Amino acid sequence: MINGPVWNEQELSQEAVFPTVLAVGDSWFWYLKSNLLVGLHKLMNQGRNHIILVRGANGAEATEYTSGAIRQQLEWDLNTVKGYGKTLEAVLVSGGGNDLAGPEDFVPLLLPNCSNATTAAACFKPGEPDALFKTVTTAHASTIDLVQQHLPGKPVFLHGYDYANPNGLGFLGFGQWLRVPMDMCQVPRPLQQSVVNHCIDTYWTALKALQARYPAGVVRLVDQRGTLAPTDWANELHPTPAGFRQLAKRWKPELKAAGLI
Repeated sequence: MINGPVWNEQELSQEAVFPTVLAVGDSWFWYLKSNLLVGLHKLMNQGRNHIILVRGANGAEATEYTSGAIRQQLEWDLNTVKGYGKTLEAVLVSGGGNDLAGPEDFVPLLLPNCSNATTAAACFKPGEPDALFKTVTTAHASTIDLVQQHLPGKPVFLHGYDYANPNGLGFLGFGQWLRVPMDMCQVPRPLQQSVVNHCIDTYWTALKALQARYPAGVVRLVDQRGTLAPTDWANELHPTPAGFRQLAKRWKPELKAAGLI
């Protein structure tokens, strides 16, 4: 019996069931043992029976949802004849964090020497991080448009991130997501949390602008900012299991408004 999100599609055929929700995302949907979808599945199955099929991958960037293997899979999943389009009620999207994290993505946004900066905004190159999040939301728009092409009117859920803690902690050898890039650009340690917060707030503003481009109810946003304490983070990018459960609760109003719970 399926009692959680489905990452292995074979479970569907074994149980002779079809998904009602398609989730495409990065590690926040794929993180080992506990992730955002675990909490969302419990929330969505309290009064109804939802089956959540998960696509994407750990480390995926939002731009990867627009082409290549992930995009081809989404096109098949959403198809009402060949795929699961007939039974899908909504699409959940998680992405944008990996487009920012790590030396390859974060350093290009920052001035080479931020040692004299006194504000978060002063650490960024002109036009950033707005330009980055314009790229991310353009990618999201491509995903939203694909959903509307196959399933007109079905809601697409997007979330902003909470204020991640740039403490230098990684996971199983992976890391250097936030503190290291800022250290490379000589961002003063006392200013680093403000720099991260500036990025999170800028992303949320970009998501709101994206939502405004679509009819009411098509794009549903979940604001997760201000939910977690520093101790609720397992590392620089991922909350603890309890932290993910707290974040999942922030989805309840939008899920209820869309008739999913």
